[in-house]
Amino acid sequence: MILLIEIIFIALLGTVLFMIYMHEKSSSKKNGRKASLEEYWSGKDRRRHIRFNDKLEVSYTVPKKAKLKSKGHTIDISEGGLKILIPEKLGKGDILGFTITFPDNGRSANVEGEVVWSEEFEGTDPSGKRLFYSGVRFLAVKEPSGYSLMEYIHSLPSSSEVYGTRDEEKP
Repeated sequence: MILLIEIIFIALLGTVLFMIYMHEKSSSKKNGRKASLEEYWSGKDRRRHIRFNDKLEVSYTVPKKAKLKSKGHTIDISEGGLKILIPEKLGKGDILGFTITFPDNGRSANVEGEVVWSEEFEGTDPSGKRLFYSGVRFLAVKEPSGYSLMEYIHSLPSSSEVYGTRDEEKP
C-alpha cells in the first residue's frame, strides 16, 4: 500500500514539474529576447581600437629570418596595430621591428610587433612579384617616437575609419 502511494506521489510530482517546465518554456518564447551574435561580430564594437585607412611607408626587419630587411606600406593603422602589404609571407607569431615614416615632416616611429595573421594579396607589384597582407599587433612602441605615432594616429580624420573589414587595395 505504501509503495502504491509513493508511486502516485512521484507521478504527481513529475506531472507538476513537467507543467512548470512547459509554462516556463512558453513564457520565455513570448517574453525572452534572443541575443544577436551578428550584431556583436559586425561593426566597430568588435575591435579594441578604431582603424584608419592610411598609406604609410614601412621598413621592417625579421630577426628570426637572418635579419631580413624589407619595405612595404600600411593599408590601415590603429593604436593597437596595423595591416601591411609586403613582398614576403610572414608566419603567425613572427616578431618584427618596424620603422614607420610619417608623410608630413619625415618623422618616424620605431615599433615592435607580432604577426597575428597573413594572407596572399590577389595581385602583384609592378615587377610581377607576389605580395602579402599581414596583420600586426603592436608589442612595444619605442619612446620618444611612440608619442609621435599616437599623435599622428589621433590627427587622422575620423571619416577614414574602417570597421572590421579587410578591404583589398592595389599596391
